[in-house]
Amino acid sequence: MASLNQIDVLKQQFSDFLRRKKYRITQERINILDRIAEIDDHFSADELYLHMNGQGDKVSRATIYSTLDLLTQCSILTKHRFQGESAHFELSSRMPHHDHLICTECGRIVEFREESIDAIRDRVADRLGFRPLHHSLQIFAVCHSPTTCVHNTSE
Repeated sequence: MASLNQIDVLKQQFSDFLRRKKYRITQERINILDRIAEIDDHFSADELYLHMNGQGDKVSRATIYSTLDLLTQCSILTKHRFQGESAHFELSSRMPHHDHLICTECGRIVEFREESIDAIRDRVADRLGFRPLHHSLQIFAVCHSPTTCVHNTSE
């Protein structure tokens, strides 16, 4: 969960972006950002919709989808395609610059930081005449014991 100070900074960043792009700053958009700040994990648009409606917020799926798009455009959210149909999001500031290990059996996502990956990225980019800005690495794997994994809810 983001601290109140972090939320205020994100709200200001979002408001500035909306003003600059000539979008309306609506209470619904700000409420969506508030609810996102309560989530400590990756989430889909549908999961956010269910979370918000479970909290008594009345917001349409269309508003959630369009707001997630705007939050991604202004770099408050990072959008991922792990596996399956739906995109997942996370606050960009929560754990800057990291990669993901995804279990294909139970769906668990583990975030990790490995500096040797950064070194490889930098070396490859330099060798090919590029300056790296960022990267995204997703490793798809299986838990050591898929049948007894506590995260596996498919049974």
